[in-house]
Amino acid sequence: MIGSHRSIAMKTDRPSRPAPASKLQQRRPLRRSGNIRWGIRFATCLTATILAVGPSSAASANTDIVDPFAVIAVVDRASEMAPWPGFDASAYPVAIYDGEHTLLLRHPNPPTEFEPLEGRDGVWYFEGKHPAMRWNSNADIGGVRTATLLLTIEPGRSVEYEAHILYHEIFHLFSKPLHPTWRPNEMWRYSYPMEDLDNYRLLLLEEEALARAVESQSVEDTASWALAALALRTDRLAELSEEHSTFETVLELQEGTAVYMGRSTIETASDTGRLREERGPEGIRWRCYETGAAVAVILDRLMPSWKKTLDAKPETTFAELLEMAVPDAGVAAASFSDEDLAETTARAEAAIARLMAKRAALYDEFNQRGKKVVIRTADDNEILEFGRFDPMAVEILEKGEALQAHLLTASHPRGEVKLENPHFERRSLAGVIALTRPAGDHPFLQGYRQITVTGFAGEPVVKRNADTVSVEAEGLFVSYDGAFVESTDDKLVITVPPADAK
Repeated sequence: MIGSHRSIAMKTDRPSRPAPASKLQQRRPLRRSGNIRWGIRFATCLTATILAVGPSSAASANTDIVDPFAVIAVVDRASEMAPWPGFDASAYPVAIYDGEHTLLLRHPNPPTEFEPLEGRDGVWYFEGKHPAMRWNSNADIGGVRTATLLLTIEPGRSVEYEAHILYHEIFHLFSKPLHPTWRPNEMWRYSYPMEDLDNYRLLLLEEEALARAVESQSVEDTASWALAALALRTDRLAELSEEHSTFETVLELQEGTAVYMGRSTIETASDTGRLREERGPEGIRWRCYETGAAVAVILDRLMPSWKKTLDAKPETTFAELLEMAVPDAGVAAASFSDEDLAETTARAEAAIARLMAKRAALYDEFNQRGKKVVIRTADDNEILEFGRFDPMAVEILEKGEALQAHLLTASHPRGEVKLENPHFERRSLAGVIALTRPAGDHPFLQGYRQITVTGFAGEPVVKRNADTVSVEAEGLFVSYDGAFVESTDDKLVITVPPADAK
């Protein structure tokens, strides 16, 4: 574990090169004189009074982006409560981006691109957004895993809210080495049976049972609804593949504990609104955040020692912990009314119908996007081998087909396909996009049988160099030895011959 922030200044051999006061005091007022700028904040050294104040602090009074040091102060106060055995959030490196600078704190070896911040031992800054700052997560900065927080994702959120997110990410730094089995294989969510009505109906009932357990006012009622959730989960997981059931249970541990820890700092761990949120069957990943957090709250009531038990036996699942905890309550499982069951079935049917309608609309939109480039193998026993993709830019469709809206690479002994959408935006299918047809049960892992690309501006250009055929278009590059090309008004088809063909 990295040492506390009070000793960080002693841990680096790099000589201090304090930023001149004018560098932080004068630059920003010249650009936007109406706001309180970094130089003003740092010139005052952010006294303890300012640090202790929440959303109404001087740093946040005239801007929607809260003061990063106020966020750190909330995290440190939460750490003093010791919510998990052996965990001290103030002992881990943190990087915070506030829209103008990236601050680095408690880091044992800051990279050379960071400058020491005058007047604050152990604090370093980078002008602008550091390349590692992609999202609220953790990243490698100077060879050290570091919790990252972007205060620009949703300006206007309170200091406490931002602090609870940072606390969540810091907890991952603690839990990952302690619990190496908490590593869900993210690839299995792409083949998860989202359209399975029975599974989704039981998922909704399980969520509701957990919500009622959290909301119950007595230990007996909490245990009774926890038993109901366990029974539903047992029946449901028995019908899932081992890969998909393991994905759920491991993700619950990895993310559910972090959500629970973060929310505990702002006393919202027992809120059930997010657990009951309508996210559809395609939201299976985010559902596990909420169910895991709910189980943690339930275990606090039924088995207060659950954290020590989990640390001592890292491969234990949340379901197994509940099974250990519930028998002590001496109660029977609660049951849903007929009305509850009918309402849940109707919700599940409507959600599956919306999913199928959404997929049909995506197919229609893709088919109407204009000329297409189709890459396929001549031999059904050969594949276009899966390479890279952007997990945040994928829509899974029928029978494992997928729309990929940003990044895609695939290879074959005779050549490759590369796609990179120059117009990509999150939650958008604008620009160059590919429809992939899988070679196996999984959308990606067994490779592709066919890739169809559309949405590029202009006409694709076909080039030949000896036996090599290449096709270039906006955001797309295709090159194969010995390929056959067929062209029509609306389609350019590239057929890749077998690898051993002469």
